[in-house]
Amino acid sequence: MNNGTSTDWKQADLAAWYNKNMRGDITNYAALFNFNDKDHLLDLGCGDGTLLALAAQKGAQVTGVDMADVQLELARQKLQGCKNATLLQRTLQEVDFAPNSFTKISMRKAIHHLTNDEKGLLIDKIHHWLTPGGILIIEDMILSFALHRKDEKLPCLDRDAAQFYAGKWPQVRDAVLTTLYKEFPCDLAQLTHHLLFTGFTITRILTPTCFYTTVIAEK
Repeated sequence: MNNGTSTDWKQADLAAWYNKNMRGDITNYAALFNFNDKDHLLDLGCGDGTLLALAAQKGAQVTGVDMADVQLELARQKLQGCKNATLLQRTLQEVDFAPNSFTKISMRKAIHHLTNDEKGLLIDKIHHWLTPGGILIIEDMILSFALHRKDEKLPCLDRDAAQFYAGKWPQVRDAVLTTLYKEFPCDLAQLTHHLLFTGFTITRILTPTCFYTTVIAEK
């Protein structure tokens, strides 16, 4: 049984473990977008399609990208009967779209799969994909402290995460530390540099913990 410490999203049991333990309620996250029937949402790392379905309920056109076929199958089930939905099996490095294709773009719990250089390249592409005035929201392990201080900040992470994940913290701690040490989280300074350098305006930053952040940016 997967315990969330694998980084191979071809494993069906990893997706099942993530959906049960880590996805969380995204109602408040979805509310940040204020979806309407004029929107075209791109969800990068769409997972089981929950955000896509919420946007589609508001009349938005939706496009989801994920590399895990088991997640895309769940998304297809959620979007059954939705005529304005497209699902693509791609990595974040592979995906590409025409300029001005989307009004809103989401990347939730996905950017930590990319190296720092890959983050910069993708954010630059996202800027082209968005219409003028379009919104990008990134929510992930984005550290409020400098990345190189992660060892000394572990007590802060443990304290905040115990409250953030509540009773689930003991069972998800290894998975969170896998993201911190074996994947590519960034700190807030690194991410804001990429966004500002590309031409985004950062309109809001939400930091409920020292390790998890939501950044809202406008083209």
